[in-house]
Amino acid sequence: MMGLTLAATSWYANIVVYAMKKYNIKDISAAQFHNVVGGGVNFFPILAAILADSLFGSYSVVLVSSFVSLLGAIMFTLSSAIPSLRPPRCTPTANSSCEPPSSLQYAFLYATLAISMVGFGGTRFVLGALGADQFKKPEHQRIFFNWFIFAIEASSVVGFTAIIYLQDKGKWTVSFGISAAVNAIAIALFLVGSRFYRLILPQGSPFISIARVVVASFRKTAGEKAQDQYYYGTPDTELLPTDRPTPSLRFFNRAALIKGEDHQQHSKPLKRSWKLCTVEEVEDLKKLMKALPIWSGGILLSTISGVAASLVILQALAMDRNLSRGFEIPAASILVFPLICGSIALTLLDRVVYPLWNKIFGHSLQPLKRIGTGYFLTLLSMVSFSLLERKRLNLMASNNDHMMPVLWLILPLGLLGVASSFYFPAELAFFYQELPKSLRSTSASLASLHMAVGYYLSTVLLAWFKEVLLGYQMI
Repeated sequence: MMGLTLAATSWYANIVVYAMKKYNIKDISAAQFHNVVGGGVNFFPILAAILADSLFGSYSVVLVSSFVSLLGAIMFTLSSAIPSLRPPRCTPTANSSCEPPSSLQYAFLYATLAISMVGFGGTRFVLGALGADQFKKPEHQRIFFNWFIFAIEASSVVGFTAIIYLQDKGKWTVSFGISAAVNAIAIALFLVGSRFYRLILPQGSPFISIARVVVASFRKTAGEKAQDQYYYGTPDTELLPTDRPTPSLRFFNRAALIKGEDHQQHSKPLKRSWKLCTVEEVEDLKKLMKALPIWSGGILLSTISGVAASLVILQALAMDRNLSRGFEIPAASILVFPLICGSIALTLLDRVVYPLWNKIFGHSLQPLKRIGTGYFLTLLSMVSFSLLERKRLNLMASNNDHMMPVLWLILPLGLLGVASSFYFPAELAFFYQELPKSLRSTSASLASLHMAVGYYLSTVLLAWFKEVLLGYQMI
């Protein structure tokens, strides 16, 4: 995961600057471009997870996606190395504007991005589910997810510093070449450990089972008596009467009722039916529905985080990035601060805070409480972003020759990183442990899905306020 993340960081983290400098795409359009890419990176994991759970298994999906990611890294290297794949470089003046990319150049760029997004997205959370499959105890799985996120953030720190520094110096081809090499090494390391992995075989599409419960519930009429029997079992066992389903969301309990011709199947092995489902299948649907409030809350969080991640690079470009004589922080490298703060916070939480909490209160801090804490810290981060931007605009209005130091952004970005160290691993653990076993890979990707929806919504917000943002004259 560290290798694949480092490889993806070379193009994902600096896509705004790459689009502006190499493809002559305007600033606000480049910010929207970033959100579309961010949405894709977080949308493809759910598709890969469905394929892993339904057909191919996590191992095969990760392996194929890793090679697709390698192809994307090679195509990025070609896009920066071959001049004909980009529009001519120019500096806009008052009397002229830069030539936009041609249709063919746009097509190659979009194809490169699509392949890279599919590759990175296909490995990102499916690999996390594959790792959690190696552990049986929930506490060990929670610890694994903490360090899984730490691996992502620690490798991203290297990408946001060393790799982006090369790009800021104009060495785009070298940086993309390094990313391709690291991707290849990651594939080799993954293959070396293949014979040690504990693999969970796919059990067929769990979404078909969920759809059957919904259809069967609507096909049954209301008013069943309390003495009605329920089926219980799996496709490999014989149906036997058993306890009733849980009373919550009891409308779906109808799908498990034995009525009329259903009694004919009472002593037969269970067959998949759109009229009769097992109690287990009904309860699996309920588990999924009960997780929806947590998932939908994450959409709003991802939306505001997507807006902040896009605009903070434009903020950095409009601020004083000189730390010393001759050294200037690359604009995209400003996003390293939430990664650093998040990595440090993850280490302290896993080794100090959570064990201390367990010792004092006699129980672990539950995932939902960790998620709530992260959401509150995100709120504080957004407030600090707003106050900082108002201060920057006031300073520009009073003194156009003086620019605010970029290090002011450390506070809101640091809060954003600490917030993610609370809610991100907790969301992964919550979905993985609470959702049905047949949705192991899909459950780990649900957090990615709400991030994708949030990024696309943030693109809509940026388009909505485009005129206002242009009025700020940030660049």
